Amino acid sequence: SEGCIATKWVAFESDNFHVHFVLGEAFETANFSIAEVDQAMSGFEALESGSFHASMYNSLVLEVDSLDEYLLRLKAQSMPYMLMQTTSKQYVLFMIIPQNAITVQLRSQHLSVEEPISESICTEDFGQMAF
Repeated sequence: SEGCIATKWVAFESDNFHVHFVLGEAFETANFSIAEVDQAMSGFEALESGSFHASMYNSLVLEVDSLDEYLLRLKAQSMPYMLMQTTSKQYVLFMIIPQNAITVQLRSQHLSVEEPISESICTEDFGQMAF
């Protein structure tokens, strides 16, 4: 409804990690539109065409045990993604949260689903990501 703010809170309880999404007209001014910023920064269309958008370097990076379940879910929902290999032992899955211009990188040493691996950009190994 007009004048309302839409929010969504996503909790990853096993990792004690939470993400909060907000969309509201209060954030839009005469020179700023959330939809326009999303369009300019989103790599969604680039992923759909098999390309990498520079904004995708600004991403949330998470390590997971395996990329398999995420690849299968993305394929089942016909969502674009890009799979890369940073080292002989690490794979990276790039995906975009639609209409938010948020890129997520999932990194893992396990991949058993057969998928083409993109070689369209130079990738970086961040090493062990422990906090």
